[in-house]
This record gives sequence, C-alpha cells and structure tokens, in this order.
Amino acid sequence: MNKVNEAGYNEAPKFGPSQNNPPYVSDNFQIGPNGAYEHNEIVHIQQQLIDLLYSQVIDLSMMSKIELGDDVIAEIKRLKQLINE
Repeated sequence: MNKVNEAGYNEAPKFGPSQNNPPYVSDNFQIGPNGAYEHNEIVHIQQQLIDLLYSQVIDLSMMSKIELGDDVIAEIKRLKQLINE
C-alpha cells in the first residue's frame, strides 16, 4: 500500500537498490539507480573497465612504479586461461 504524503497524495513507490528494495535482476536486464541496462551492455562496460585497469597495471609495472607479486601474476594467468577456454 502506498504512503500518503503531507498534501494528501499517494506517494509513488521508490525504485532502486536499498535494504528493502534491492535492484531487480533478470536474465536480460538489470534495473539500478541509474536506470535499466541490458545484460550485454553491462558486460561490455565491465570489460572496458577491466581492460583500462589492466593496461594501467601493465604501464605502471613497466615504468617500475609498481611490482606485481608472483602470486598475482599466477592468478592473472589462471583467470585469463579460464576466459579463453
């Protein structure tokens, strides 16, 4: 049942993630605070972010600004192998 505001009108239900109203997720769409996105679009955006971060890590390691541990390198190789299977 909708709440009634001070002016006596029914308040519209609020959408978006919260404790009582988590984001709706389906096979094709996810509805979040910024609207609905198709699953493929979300995956594409996530891949763009991964690619950007990966290239930054490579650049920083080549400039000797950061050094990746052997465990991190092994995990990167393992995950890339899973993706390529």
